[in-house]
Amino acid sequence: MGAPNENIWGQPMRTFPSLPIVLASGLLAACSPSEPGVPMEFSKACAVENDKKVVEMSGFLSASVTVFCSNRSGRMECAYKFTETPGAERSISADIEQGSGSNSAEKLKSGYRREDIKIRDNAGNLVNLAERVRLTGKLSVSPDLRACFMKVTQIQR
Repeated sequence: MGAPNENIWGQPMRTFPSLPIVLASGLLAACSPSEPGVPMEFSKACAVENDKKVVEMSGFLSASVTVFCSNRSGRMECAYKFTETPGAERSISADIEQGSGSNSAEKLKSGYRREDIKIRDNAGNLVNLAERVRLTGKLSVSPDLRACFMKVTQIQR
């Protein structure tokens, strides 16, 4: 083996003083807050012109008879019901990342009950499903208005 400042081929080793800066900036980007949403009235959200907009809306989270989870967008997320008032018929699908940290929902077991639902806000605290929350996320609205869902990035009280 070569001298301490040589690699295994006897070439001088290079140092990359900018590497810690690149790593730090990547970490900061990963921890940066999500894109702020445009305040939106619940009743006006599911319109074609709002497709792909990042919005912020207030309402109530609940679960339908089933909670469908999938990894279609690069993250495991589960679809919860988001309504303007508790028990309202009209709803938007709120796709919340599955996990145990902030802005996530814990994985549900088969045969779950309402009290088994554990959704955490942006501070990592459990959300009471009886309280109003403010969701921020990207809307997806189909041209025929049959599908309307939000990829949730932030849950606030």
